[in-house]
Amino acid sequence: MSGFYYFYETITIMQSRLIVKNFGPIKFVDLDLRNVNVFIGPQASGKSALAKLYTIFKAPRKFLKNGNAEKNLKVFKEVLEEYNIASFLKEDSEIEFYSPLHDLTYKNDIITFEPKLSDEIQEIEKLKNDIPININRIRESFIKIRPVIGINYLEVIDILGGYNDTENPMADTDSAVFVNLNLEKFTEILDVLKKTEINLTTNTVLYIPSERNFSNIIKYAALTLLTNNAPIPKHILLFGAELEKTAVKEIKLDFLQKNLIYKSINGQDKIFTDSENSIKLSEAASGIQSALPILMPVISHDPDSYQRSFVIEEPELNLFPVAQYELIKLLEATRESKFDGESRTIHTYTTHSPYILAAFNNLLYAFKVSSHWNTKRIKHENIRLISPAKKIVEVDINPDTFSAFQISNGNAESIFDREKGLIIDNYIDDVSDEMGDDFDALTRLML
Repeated sequence: MSGFYYFYETITIMQSRLIVKNFGPIKFVDLDLRNVNVFIGPQASGKSALAKLYTIFKAPRKFLKNGNAEKNLKVFKEVLEEYNIASFLKEDSEIEFYSPLHDLTYKNDIITFEPKLSDEIQEIEKLKNDIPININRIRESFIKIRPVIGINYLEVIDILGGYNDTENPMADTDSAVFVNLNLEKFTEILDVLKKTEINLTTNTVLYIPSERNFSNIIKYAALTLLTNNAPIPKHILLFGAELEKTAVKEIKLDFLQKNLIYKSINGQDKIFTDSENSIKLSEAASGIQSALPILMPVISHDPDSYQRSFVIEEPELNLFPVAQYELIKLLEATRESKFDGESRTIHTYTTHSPYILAAFNNLLYAFKVSSHWNTKRIKHENIRLISPAKKIVEVDINPDTFSAFQISNGNAESIFDREKGLIIDNYIDDVSDEMGDDFDALTRLML
C-alpha cells in the first residue's frame, strides 16, 4: 500500500504508512498515519522511537547522498545517533515508509529510496519540448500532483496567470489558466516544483522533544553548542536553534493563567502576569516552560505559506488536565487554512495522558455535531442553521484525518473507531477504572 492524498469535501487527507520490525522495544507495528496522529502507551514502550523514525523517514534527503549506498547508510546511522535511537537498530531490523512524496525502506542494512514526486516532475519535464500538443497532459499532470505539493500549487497558478476562484484558488483547475503556458513559464513552474520537492523531503518536519524545558535555557547558544560538539543530544540542540529562529514576539497564555502573556523584548524572554509585572522565562512555572516551546514554532508557522509537520512529545508535561485540553485546542486551531478549511500541516503526538485522548475525542465529536447541523441546513435551504458546536468547542477535527494507537508490548493497536469517528471510550476510561477498582477494594476493607 502506498501513501496517498485525497479530497473529502474541502479536507485534504494526508495518508502515509510506517511499518517497523525489530527496532528497539518495537517487535512489529503497521501504522496508518494521517493529518493528526496520537501514540499513547506506558514508558519505554517505543512511542518516541516511532515518532523519531517518522521524523527521519519523512525527511530522507537529510541523509541520502547522491545515490551512494554506503554513504547513505553511514549518514542514516548518524541520524539515528542524533535522535538517541542508534542502539535500537538490530541485524534483523526493518523499516518501511510509504507516502505520496516518496517510498523509503531499510532492510538487511540496505536503504532503498523511491522519490515518487521527483519522478513525476521528471515525467512532466519531458513534455516541455512540444507544449501546445502536450497541454492537456501537462494540465492533468499538474492536477495530479496538486494535493501532494499543497499550498505551493498557488505559485504554479500564479505563474500561469492567476486564479479563477478568488475564494478558493486551490480548487482552480480550469483549462483556461493553461492557455498562455509557454516555455518560459513552464521552466519557471518546473523550478517551483523541484524546490518544493526538495523542501518537503528535507526541511518539512520539526521534532519537539520532551526535554524542551532545557531548550529555553540553551536556545541562544544552541548553534555554538552544535559547532563545538557539546555532549547534548543533537536533536535537542537543533530544536533549540529552531526556537532561536522563531519570529513570534508575543503569545497569550490565558489557558494557563488569566492575563498571562509571553513577550520577547530585546532578546529577553519575559512572562508578564499583568501589564506591568514580569519575570524571566527561566523563573516561570514548569508548565509555562514546557508549553511555550511547543507554541512558539507552531504558532509562528503559517499553514498557508508552506507545508510543515510537527512531532510533539508529551504535550501534557507539567500541565493540569484542563490546561492539557486547552493546549490541544490551541495547537489544532493553528492547522486551519483559509484556502481549504484544514491545511496540510501534520501533527503527531506521543503521550501518557488519557486526558489528551479525551481532548481529541471532544474535537472529533465537535466535527460530527457540526456535520449533523450542516446536513440540516441543506435540507432546509431557506433556513440558515448555525451549528452551536463552535460555541462549545471552537475547533474540530475531521475523523477521516485522524489516527490513534496504543503502543505496548512491542506492538501497536488502533484505539480509534473509524466507523464512529471517535477514540474507543474503554481505553480512555481504563486508567480511571483501575484506580477506581483499587479504591473500591480499599473501601470494602473498611466494612
